[in-house]
Amino acid sequence: MGMNIRKKFSSQATVLGIFLVFVVCSLATGVLFQVTKVKEYKKEIASINKQIEDTKAEIAKLEKEKISHDLEASARSRLNMVKPGEIIYVDIKRR
Repeated sequence: MGMNIRKKFSSQATVLGIFLVFVVCSLATGVLFQVTKVKEYKKEIASINKQIEDTKAEIAKLEKEKISHDLEASARSRLNMVKPGEIIYVDIKRR
């Protein structure tokens, strides 16, 4: 009778051991997958932050060009300034 209990306990322990190994392997695989995903997301965030910085620099450059263009347009219209080599045509009918 003692041998049957030991065999029964041994087979239950084996099944439990296999189940625990399966659970541990599943958890380890899940953790590794999550770590890989986190690394990918961090790379993606760094790339997006770089794009944001590049876009901000481009906006600042375009704003400077716009200010420069506005100043030039204002000087040309208000002060009748011309660039070297330009030919000015005057509409005498407007006067």
